[in-house]
Amino acid sequence: MERSSKNKIQHSLGELGAIYKKKDLASKLNVSPKTIACLQAGETEPPSYIMPEPQHTFNTRDVSAHDKEFTCIDLFAGIGGIRLGFENQGGECVFTSERDPYCQKTYRENFGNNHPLIGDIVKYDPQKIPDHDVLLAGFPCQPFSIAGVSKKISLGRPHGFKDKTQGTFFFNVAQILGTKKPAAFMLENVKNLKSHDKGNTLKVILEVLVKELGYHVQWRMIDAQHFVPQHRERIIIVGFREKTDFNFNDLVLPAPKKRMKDILHSEDGSELDLDQGRFINAKGKVHDKYVLSEK
Repeated sequence: MERSSKNKIQHSLGELGAIYKKKDLASKLNVSPKTIACLQAGETEPPSYIMPEPQHTFNTRDVSAHDKEFTCIDLFAGIGGIRLGFENQGGECVFTSERDPYCQKTYRENFGNNHPLIGDIVKYDPQKIPDHDVLLAGFPCQPFSIAGVSKKISLGRPHGFKDKTQGTFFFNVAQILGTKKPAAFMLENVKNLKSHDKGNTLKVILEVLVKELGYHVQWRMIDAQHFVPQHRERIIIVGFREKTDFNFNDLVLPAPKKRMKDILHSEDGSELDLDQGRFINAKGKVHDKYVLSEK
């Protein structure tokens, strides 16, 4: 094995060692805690399934300076689903926020530890967020209080998204957009955002994005069943600082074809060479620790 590959494995295991106990990390990699210690010390050859190749590396995409096309930040990130699509198009994530500790652990395992991952974005100063080209956010849906706004208008006093959206997670998104001024954004939310609070929530969001932050904005409802075996409708809101040719109506969704069997391990032994023990055993069956129920 090349020294650079071995060093890369040591570095990745060192990062994961700061998050997981040796026995937990050993269980995830299907090796003994002693093997983990030897791997971290560079005394043993790493198994092939944790070699630094795209399908096995802990960093889902290792974006280097020469192939990076744009940067993005991942807010209300969950375990990083939105980020994947943008990395596949040449993006590099430079900042992440997710307050759930279990999501944080999974996120670290999926993407490594090569950029800041903070908890609650509400408590974070937008000025400290790295400059970026695209903001990504799957923020929760919350009602807005517009009490007092009409009164301020009648008195000739200034008002804005701070008055309309203060105390909501969208306020934090708008604050970052106003501070960092990225070239584009993509916001994702549940389909009920369209009718939430009798349509007022979506109306305020669009007004803030267009009239106060100056973005060219479009939105569309998209069902995940066009891509994965799950009926899951979501509203996608996109915006560009400069006018572009982008038009959501040009997006042609593929016919829903995926079934659960298309994404599950086959368990007939055909994936042994690719998996090499990471998720399936020598007979091709998925390891018991990944099975929640016989049903």
